[in-house]
Amino acid sequence: MAGEVVPGGPLSDFDDPIDLEDARQGDLEALIDEHKRDGLGSLWFGEIRTAAVRVARRYPPAVYARASSWDEDAIGDLVQDVCERMITRGQIDYICDVANDFGHARALIYRQVKMTLIDRRQRTAVDNLFDRAVQRLSEPPFEVARQNPRSWRLSGRAAAKSAPTRRVTMALGALPRLPGNGTERASAIWTADTLADALTLICGAVGEIEEIDLKRILEEALTVFATAEVVSDEAGAEGRSGELDPGDLVLAQGLAGRLITAFTTEEATVLAGKWMGDSDGDIARRLGVSRPTAAKYKETAYEKVRDELGSQSEAVVGYVFGRLQSLVIVKGGGDAQ
Repeated sequence: MAGEVVPGGPLSDFDDPIDLEDARQGDLEALIDEHKRDGLGSLWFGEIRTAAVRVARRYPPAVYARASSWDEDAIGDLVQDVCERMITRGQIDYICDVANDFGHARALIYRQVKMTLIDRRQRTAVDNLFDRAVQRLSEPPFEVARQNPRSWRLSGRAAAKSAPTRRVTMALGALPRLPGNGTERASAIWTADTLADALTLICGAVGEIEEIDLKRILEEALTVFATAEVVSDEAGAEGRSGELDPGDLVLAQGLAGRLITAFTTEEATVLAGKWMGDSDGDIARRLGVSRPTAAKYKETAYEKVRDELGSQSEAVVGYVFGRLQSLVIVKGGGDAQ
């Protein structure tokens, strides 16, 4: 069961040591005697409840509690699940057989709480996005850097691995997101194109991305989705392009490509900063220029947009702006790279 721990998730610290508090004051023989006499009696129940309270609050309740908070009812439900697991799977017998002192028995009870949380973990929108990301990383422009632990990088780049910055997280959080399509309880978050842009941004920023780090970065950038339960792995992620017919879609994709090529790095940085919520002063400081100069970069970028999109339909303009938001953040990225 330990292999079920989700890379980068809250239970990735499964084997972290636990402060067992006053374990020396406990009585292992009393636990064993109660088990022989009553099965799972009040002593066992008290230990399980203490463990549940201390362990559970480390994990998001929407994912692990089937509730919005770890209130008394949620803790009580967890305790019941742990008790059931220990009885039906013979874990209480195992603890009595192998524990060499009370501290050892308590540690094994805490482990049972964690195992129960693994069993309870609900799949989230970010889980689905992570699976899509791993699949997408098997295709160009990405390549496998290592197999164990599994990691990826941009093809042909052997940049040294570096830690992601807070700015990377902010840039990912600013990428355009999909709404729910009415058939699932949580959004797919990103289209296939935006997902590829996000992975390009991540790999460009860190050089080489390991599986566990990818999951953590996605969870940090998309906190609002990290605890959203979903019922569909697909969630309409592919092929969403508004109301565009095939001809308009090709046109819109070409316009987005021309614009992102036409933007200078300075112009892209200004636009990325605006989409990421930076102030004009912050953008100017990031560029190392005065605010009037930064404003000129913004205006020249807007002129290029007006020249390309001034005569296009609302649907085409909407699509292009969605793609530009993603492409500009990757290119200008607020110094994410």
